[in-house]
Amino acid sequence: MNELRHPRDDERALGLALFRYGVIAELLEREEFEPGERTRRVRELVEQTHFLPGHGPLRVSERTLYAWLAAFRADGLTALLPRSRRDRGACRALAEEVLQRAAQLRRDLPSRTTSTLLDILRLEGLLLAGAMPHRATLDRHLARRGASRRQLRVLGQKRTIKMVFEHFGDLWVGDYHHGPVILGPDGRAVTAKLGAFIDHCTRWPVADRYYLSEDLSTLRDTLLRALLAWGVPKKVYVDRGSVYRAEQLAWSLSRLPGRCILIHSRAYYSQGRGVIERWWQLALAFEAEVAARDELLTLHQLNRLWEAYKSERYCNAVHSELGRTPAEAIAEVTPRPVDPEVVHELFLVRARRHVDKKDACARLLGRRFLCESFLRDQWVQLRYDPSDLASVLVFSEDGQRRIQRALPQQPNATPEPHPQPEQVKQSVDYLALLREDFDRKLLEHAKPLAYARLELDDAFDLQHFQAVLCDLAGLRPRQADQRELAAFWDTFGPLPEPLVRVATEHAIRLHGRGRHLRIYLNAVRTLVLAHWQKPQEEP
Repeated sequence: MNELRHPRDDERALGLALFRYGVIAELLEREEFEPGERTRRVRELVEQTHFLPGHGPLRVSERTLYAWLAAFRADGLTALLPRSRRDRGACRALAEEVLQRAAQLRRDLPSRTTSTLLDILRLEGLLLAGAMPHRATLDRHLARRGASRRQLRVLGQKRTIKMVFEHFGDLWVGDYHHGPVILGPDGRAVTAKLGAFIDHCTRWPVADRYYLSEDLSTLRDTLLRALLAWGVPKKVYVDRGSVYRAEQLAWSLSRLPGRCILIHSRAYYSQGRGVIERWWQLALAFEAEVAARDELLTLHQLNRLWEAYKSERYCNAVHSELGRTPAEAIAEVTPRPVDPEVVHELFLVRARRHVDKKDACARLLGRRFLCESFLRDQWVQLRYDPSDLASVLVFSEDGQRRIQRALPQQPNATPEPHPQPEQVKQSVDYLALLREDFDRKLLEHAKPLAYARLELDDAFDLQHFQAVLCDLAGLRPRQADQRELAAFWDTFGPLPEPLVRVATEHAIRLHGRGRHLRIYLNAVRTLVLAHWQKPQEEP
């Protein structure tokens, strides 16, 4: 049996000592007992069930009660404290060389988990598969040797610092907060969302307002209010919510005068946004008052009440970090609002749309916007204000060139007439040039044929002419084709067989076999006319 030494002094030991005292307190209060009475009372306590906090029902033996009584009379409540083991802290389940090897493995790669260390020790033969110690046991001994993952700084939360900014606009912190239930425009109950941006230096809310949704349009409205009132900040710090990760937000901020930088916090890490997280406590107190009202508020009523509450309870109240009110801090700032036209166009929502090839309209949010006719069947980029769809801006697909401002197509409107090109006197006869080139190619192909040496063969009649031309061209002449062949023969025949073959082969080379009969007859006609013009020369 292990020996015991000094009493423990932790909270759990003190609670156990008080429990022991509570069990024997009745026996200690009486200094004298009648003969046999103390023994009877001890046996009654033994029969009872006592409740130990953190443990549950518990029964105590007669021998234990007498030991507690003797210890208390000897040294008071301290004697009832449980005592620690003499070998406390000593490793009984693991050999020293095993612990040294485990510490070495942990220091080799501090990110190794304890279960991995145990598995390596098993594979190295230092531990038996049936005698594996508990993971907590190895963790405890590694911590005493300075080899825990927390001590090696690979586990646990990183330390944070307090951020201080000296000037207004150095950092704006933005976020959304889901607020109270209100009465929506359609008469149904909806949850209001509070969107806000706070300046870190002055703690002044540069823009804050309740909305019906948490999307890009409400974020755009909040930012516009801040920029048009105070100017451009150097940095904007937000979380990784979908509305803040939109490309539109980063693109718009980067194009502002001064190039505002958008920064996202780490996922599931709100410590960096403590300024606005602390500010939400003000909103929670306000929303508790709203919830206590008998009827639901509209969005307009909610914003009116919030404006008054925020002004009196926050803006004009002394801030613990500033040592003065945010209103006094912001009074020293000179606003530098941005040009409304610049801000408005930068914060337009962008959308890629296809222009219909029939009506030249681009569809957006259930509406059809009429574009220029030359944009039919093309992709364009539309930029628009979700709260004002009276018109949209049409840009090229890459967004580099502005084309027009498109208006909605009115119902039953007369279709836009297709523009007719102006008739201009042509400076070239393209078809004549094309025919000339065709004839030139045909004559070049027929160069080896000397027209002066062409001789007529009485055996090459209409029937043979039809057979040669149709066989070479892969045609099966119908009755109409036969009549056309006969009319051609009557007009230009009789013809030399080599001339017919050369012309037909040239037409096949240009157009292929199996085409219309007139293609091959035109080639024969070209060579015949060339022979008539210069019968004694080679073309």
